[in-house]
Formats: sequence, structure tokens, C-alpha cells
Amino acid sequence: MPVLNPIEQYSRAASGDTPGLLAGALHDACAAHYDAARHAFDYTRFARSPEFAELRVAARALADFDCAALHIGLRLAFWLNVYNALVLHAVVARRALAGVRSLGDFFTGSQYMIGGHVFSLDEIEHGLLRVNAPRLAFGAKPLRRDEPRYALAPYIFDERVHFAMYSACRSSPAPAAYAADSLAESLEGATCDYLTAHVRLAPDGAALVVPRVFDWYAADFGGKRGVLEFVLARTQDEAVAAAAERHGLGLRLRYAEFDWTLNAA
Repeated sequence: MPVLNPIEQYSRAASGDTPGLLAGALHDACAAHYDAARHAFDYTRFARSPEFAELRVAARALADFDCAALHIGLRLAFWLNVYNALVLHAVVARRALAGVRSLGDFFTGSQYMIGGHVFSLDEIEHGLLRVNAPRLAFGAKPLRRDEPRYALAPYIFDERVHFAMYSACRSSPAPAAYAADSLAESLEGATCDYLTAHVRLAPDGAALVVPRVFDWYAADFGGKRGVLEFVLARTQDEAVAAAAERHGLGLRLRYAEFDWTLNAA
């Protein structure tokens, strides 16, 4: 399984503010290569770009970064940025241009060394960002609570992280860098943007078509009733709002198919 930032390549001189270095590199990559209107990322151009070189420098700085010293209030934004950066890095470095599902171990085998510990995408998502939340989907294994890596988790689970984790496909949320001082607003914005793009009323007017993430991780939202409340609290669609008034919490849920096709430009 490839560790994309092996510690022997690390240079302290390049590190500076490691979380800031990573957030800046991720922001620059998204600003230069992501087309929000088309939800398309130009991976081919990114692979040859100074932004990819900048991201690799930031990734190498992670290898020796003592994230245990990171204040608890900064951890959620940090791990979101690590996750999104690793996805972009792995698509290019592991040549996943046929889609992330073309590599059977994309989420388990794409790894970063962080503070001397190795983390895969799955471990960052389920063990840290979801804080070993109920129902670890797709066979993911929880981090043991007595191991050093689990001590680096944010501890507080925010279900909106599901709409901030980039998975490099057409049904994925947008790639972005997150800052701790504006995280709540950014998570809410990312969530509302994703729901606006993916929630719709079924033709019969009695069911709501919602993203598949609500099926995979229903427990994260408090079950089906919690999913419905979560979505309806954020809808700006008048037809959906009218259906909610007619049916209340009796409005049925249907789950859209998840499109794993690479969102290449």
C-alpha cells in the first residue's frame, strides 16, 4: 500500500506552519484546477502544475508534524484538509484516471504518514472525521480507542463533514480547503450547496429523492426521521417545502444512485 509522503523525503526547512501550508496548497490546487460550474477537476493539468508540486511539499511536511500538539478546536478542519489533499494526490500519483473505483484499494491503500503514524483515507474518514461513529460502512474498521492514532481525533462529530469530504467523482461534494475560524459557516455552506444540487421531489410528489450518503450513513443523522429533518431544515425548493407541508414527516425517502465516474475536466 503506497504511503504518498514517506518520511525519508521530508525536509524540516519546507514545513513552516504545516496545517497552514497544507490548507494553502489545497486552496491553490482547487482555485487553479477545479471548475465549480461543471463540478470538474483537471487532473491532467494538475499533475504537471506548480500547484501539485506545492501539494507534495505540504504532504511531506505532514510526515513529521506533531499533530498531537494541535489544539482540539483546530483538528476537524485539519483532518478535512488532509483527507481532501490525499484524495487529489492519490488520483494523480496512483493514476486513478479511470475512476477511484478502478483501484480496489483506493480508500484503504492511499495513505499519508502524519506525525510518524500512517493513515489511510478510510481511517481518516471513519476513525477520525466520523470519530468511529456507528456503522462503519464498506467494511471499514474502527481505530482502537487505546491506540495513539485515535488520540488525534477531533472527538466531536459533525455530520456535515459528509458534505465536505471530496471523493473525486461526479456524486462527490466539491473539493475545498477549510479554515478552523470559519469552519461552521463553511460546513453549512458546503452542505446546503450539495443538498441543493442533489435533493429533488419524486415525480409522485410523495417522496424525496436524497443523496445515497443518507442511506449509507443514516445512523449519523439519527435514522430516517433525522435524515428528513436534516434535509427539510435546509431546503430552499418550494416544491419540496410544499410536499413537506402536505406529508410532514410521513414524506418518504428514495436514494439516488451514487455516480463514481471521475469528475475529470
